[in-house]
Amino acid sequence: MLTKYYLTVTIIFVFGIIPNGYTQIKGTIWDSENIYKVPKYKVISKDSAIGIIYNGLNYKGHAKNVFAYYSSPGILSGNKSEDKNLPAVVLVHGGGGTAFKQWVLLWAKKGYFAIAMDLRGNDATKKHIEAGFDEPNNLTPYFTITEHLDEQWMYQAIGDVILAHNLIRSFKGVDSSKTALTGISWGGIISSTLAGIDNRFKAVVPVYGCGYLFQNSAMKKELDKMDGISRASWIKQYDPSNYLSKAKMPMLFINGTNDGNFFLDSYAKSYDLVRNKKLSIKIGLKHNHAYGWGNNEIYNFINSHLNNTDPLPSIDNVQTKKSQVIARVKSHLPITNAYLNYTTDTLASLKDRQWKQKEITIKNNKRINTTVPAVATIWYLSVVDKRGLQVSADLRWSVVH
Repeated sequence: MLTKYYLTVTIIFVFGIIPNGYTQIKGTIWDSENIYKVPKYKVISKDSAIGIIYNGLNYKGHAKNVFAYYSSPGILSGNKSEDKNLPAVVLVHGGGGTAFKQWVLLWAKKGYFAIAMDLRGNDATKKHIEAGFDEPNNLTPYFTITEHLDEQWMYQAIGDVILAHNLIRSFKGVDSSKTALTGISWGGIISSTLAGIDNRFKAVVPVYGCGYLFQNSAMKKELDKMDGISRASWIKQYDPSNYLSKAKMPMLFINGTNDGNFFLDSYAKSYDLVRNKKLSIKIGLKHNHAYGWGNNEIYNFINSHLNNTDPLPSIDNVQTKKSQVIARVKSHLPITNAYLNYTTDTLASLKDRQWKQKEITIKNNKRINTTVPAVATIWYLSVVDKRGLQVSADLRWSVVH
């Protein structure tokens, strides 16, 4: 069955016409006729956010239904004439999540058209919808490799995010050249993969989620339960490590030093694949949807690329000589704090290591000169600007870490 599917994709590629802006999708497993369409939808509720059901990818022989919320400044005010040439953002939930209305409203209040979809076949109350994706026992089958490609959750989830992007770009009042993507946890995995598939996004922010799940992550144990062929297929088809190097847009990676799902070694390998990136690694960052989207760096990063507002600071040219570290800071706004963050632990479990933070001096808002303790096993620099926004330099590892 998979062989027939790939043959169909090849025919579409050779004889079909790929619309402008979709060139990265060409040749991927999502390269099908449906993926290039603006999906049909129906409105099922109206208030500060509009509840809709849109047509997702084909699934089990029929068009799948997907629930979503969208909103905008004009919808909030009741005056849709306010919605002119607005930037737009696509919001992807994590494990156990849904289309969060409050997340959509958060962005609409900031002047954005925003859409959040449920990727589990449910409505906003987590009740299954007719013709939605089927979750066995209400458990998302993240790692299932089935005979039929269109029954695999990751295939469906990624495709339905692309279709949500098609939809919001088609809305009157949206500037289709100004769209961004952000996702939390599993949504961060999906966002990381999509960064290398849909280059219409002008900025992408995965929170927590990363690639190399098969090397070191909380998900590795689930992958290791799979038979060898299925495991290899899942990694090749869906792991972000196969897509991040193709990302052309700027990306911001946000994670906590002790995240219980996405560990720092796989995280560093993931962001290393991206040329145009910024990092915000935080000691003690908790893991859930509200803590994830509550990082103000997300909005400011996206807004700087879509609306040309002041960008996040950056830490460049980090140079080390023995224990001495020199780095250059670039910032449009004053830096209020600079830190050396480090752990001296050698525990095998990265999520259980204890981190320390030492405030350091930054000269003329431009230059860091500090010393790293000889016993540090992992360390990184970070700065905070007057808005309270934090960025980090890349993680540094000792020989014995």
